[in-house]
Amino acid sequence: MRIISQSGLLDVPYELIAISPYSGNRATIVGSFPGNDLGKGDRIYILAKYSTEEKAIKAMEMCREKYAQCEINKHLIQKAADNLEGVSITFTGEVRNQLADKYLFRFPADDEI
Repeated sequence: MRIISQSGLLDVPYELIAISPYSGNRATIVGSFPGNDLGKGDRIYILAKYSTEEKAIKAMEMCREKYAQCEINKHLIQKAADNLEGVSITFTGEVRNQLADKYLFRFPADDEI
C-alpha cells in the first residue's frame, strides 16, 4: 500500500515509513524513515494536520484499516488474477486500474473526518 500525504507531495510505500502523531502537536501526523536519527537532524515529513488530536487519531485508524484491507485483498486478487488469464488486455487494464486505487491511502482533509 502507498501512503500519500494530505497535500499530495509525499507518496511512499507504507512498509518504508514510520507514522505517528508529532510529539509537539498531537494533531499533526508525521512520518520518518526507519533508521533516521532525528537527534542528528534527519528529516520528518508532515503527512497531515488536523484541528484536534481526536481527528488525527481517527485518521491513523483509517490508515490502519486500509492497510489491513489491502493485506486481505492481496490474497483474493491472486486468485482473481488466475481467472483473468485469456481475458482481453483492455478489460484486464481496466481491472488493474480499479485495483490500484484500492492500494492507496491519502490522509483526508480536516473537514473530511
